[in-house]
Amino acid sequence: MDLLLDTTIQIDRITGSKERKEAVEKILKDNKLYCTTYVLGEYYSNIVNDLVTLYSLFLVDKDIGETGKRITEKVFGRSQSRVSKLYANILDMCNFDVDEVEDTFQLYMDLIQDEFYLNLEEVLNKTKCVRAERKIAYEDGRPVLSNARCRKGEENCDICLLWKEAEQETEQILMSEEMDEKILKILRAAKENSREYRGNNCKTLGDTVISLEAKKSEYELRICSSNRKDFQPICQAIGLQLVAPDYSGNK
Repeated sequence: MDLLLDTTIQIDRITGSKERKEAVEKILKDNKLYCTTYVLGEYYSNIVNDLVTLYSLFLVDKDIGETGKRITEKVFGRSQSRVSKLYANILDMCNFDVDEVEDTFQLYMDLIQDEFYLNLEEVLNKTKCVRAERKIAYEDGRPVLSNARCRKGEENCDICLLWKEAEQETEQILMSEEMDEKILKILRAAKENSREYRGNNCKTLGDTVISLEAKKSEYELRICSSNRKDFQPICQAIGLQLVAPDYSGNK
């Protein structure tokens, strides 16, 4: 099979627990793997940004225990879970040796960016997503992730061209009774003005964008995601197959 990896799979195969990594590896084995710059943009905005945040929390006083406490006080929502997992991975890599933690952070900064491309045949670039162009720099020894301008009023990428190419699939999605209403609301507005595809709306439409990238590619791609709840109605609407790892043994 040819599989297009979404952001959840990319994060889990790199930072997930042993059980999740094994489940992902099982489903990816012997398949051709693809990804996109849109997914890369999401990856930088999520897990890479979380790593930068975590390293900054550690650099406050370079105390392992205090860093763990700051995670609970300074990081919230989904990011807190991702940051906690990143911290566990880093501490495991250095065997909880405080003298090695800082060096391990710096190594992990490179690792988490490089591992995105592991075993990929190609990174498709239909959207030319500007968030995929972000880089980590250091200012006074502290990591900083460069900004990416993604606004409705600015045409900085090719997202609108993808939606224009996928007009038929868009209509199929609009006719689906299973789709989230907030997705349908954006798509209805975008039919009147294509700028509605950009900015924060583009992030809200993320799973739909990734599905369309798979559908409109030159390959016979299937979506690989652990987010069955959100991807399943999209894939059903546009005739795309969804492949998901089995996390049932992960409690």
